[in-house]
Amino acid sequence: MKKRFNKYFPPLFILGEVVVLSVIFFIALYVAFGKFELNAPYSYAYLIYIASWPVFSYFNKDYKIGRAVSYYSTFKKAFTSVFIFVAIISLLWIFVAGEQEINRHFMMALVLFLFVWLTIYRVFVHLVLDRYRTFGGNIRYAAIIGYDKLGFSLYDLFKKKPHYGIRCEGIFGDGEVSSKKYKYPLLGSVEKAIESNFEKYDFIYLSDHLPKNIKNQVIAIADQYAKRVKLLPEIRTDVLKTFVLRRYDAISVIDINRLPLDSFANRVVKRLFDIVFSFIVITLVLSWMYPLFALIIKLESKGPVFFKQWRDGKEGEHFLCLKFRTMVINNQADTQWASKNDPRTTRFGAFLRKTSLDEFPQFVNVFLGQMSVVGPRPHPISLNDQYKDSVHKFAKRHESKPGVTGLAQAMGYRGEITDYYQMSSRVKLDRFYLQNWSFFLDLKIIFLTVFGIAKGQEKAY
Repeated sequence: MKKRFNKYFPPLFILGEVVVLSVIFFIALYVAFGKFELNAPYSYAYLIYIASWPVFSYFNKDYKIGRAVSYYSTFKKAFTSVFIFVAIISLLWIFVAGEQEINRHFMMALVLFLFVWLTIYRVFVHLVLDRYRTFGGNIRYAAIIGYDKLGFSLYDLFKKKPHYGIRCEGIFGDGEVSSKKYKYPLLGSVEKAIESNFEKYDFIYLSDHLPKNIKNQVIAIADQYAKRVKLLPEIRTDVLKTFVLRRYDAISVIDINRLPLDSFANRVVKRLFDIVFSFIVITLVLSWMYPLFALIIKLESKGPVFFKQWRDGKEGEHFLCLKFRTMVINNQADTQWASKNDPRTTRFGAFLRKTSLDEFPQFVNVFLGQMSVVGPRPHPISLNDQYKDSVHKFAKRHESKPGVTGLAQAMGYRGEITDYYQMSSRVKLDRFYLQNWSFFLDLKIIFLTVFGIAKGQEKAY
């Protein structure tokens, strides 16, 4: 059964993708031209497109959906695969098309549909595969060696998550006395497990608490019979949250404070979203907003349209943050925060601050790569200097680009900061965001920000 699954699933998975890609191609043709006809150069483009994908998907091992892999990981891998594939076929099509250009509306529709529908296909297959494993398909059997808390935790996990497709009947170990206390099924001694040569097991999980000689014996037998061995280390991974195990020659090193955005693929996804989102805002909103607001700001008070202030960016690099000017020209702009009924604020400025429309020029900062749509909000340098030594792990918030909005702002922490606890609360939320970043979290924060502005926030002044 195991061999049949490994043999037939990859080609069936890729065949399903080819069908999805073909449908997407012809729908993109219809969107661009109003018909499904496959004329040159699109006939040649289709052949390259449909022949390249199976090769790319197979060598990229897109069909490998791990047993403990999250749906977000599947989404991220699909997104990355489409991005790379589009780049490849775009280059190939340049040579095929020759003097005939590929229609831009066709390309835009194709790329959009690929990102949406191929991702949906992948997540759907992942969901079906989880259900298949839950009901007894594609099952693997595990031997847990070590009757202790590490073994107990893994046994509980396999029972709790049957969609992993890993079944475990009990635990091997020297726990005759403790088995009455813990009630976990004891399958026998470690020696008994070794004598069986792990004949009916696919995976062997070793507790880090076992003596070194026992570990060596188990690994030697497993190597002899081509069984996979996995070590259960004594690490508080729930505290570390994210970590990476590296190897420096013969020395193992654990990177305990790695963040999701340290991954190149995650940074590419976030940057692409920033570019697209900021470009849409600049062209569709800021293009008419700037001349209109500039006229009102100029008529109401003397001074520039934009308020520019140096702020701390990623890793402490300074950049000029842009905002629509909301106050009369004053000498306290860099040292005194806006307060409720601040006499420096103009009437139109009060409206801009209440609706957060004064922040829209920061999408230019986003497009230039100085900021992100979502991230820790950039504070004035003087404010950072005031709290950086007193607030716990304050510097961690500068490990990512600052954002036009952020988790703290979406949760209502915005406006004037008057004490240590307000800043500490914001920094905690910023650190939580960086440790738990995902594309969907960014979308959620954007939604909460828009909802908060529409609802009205007490500290928006």
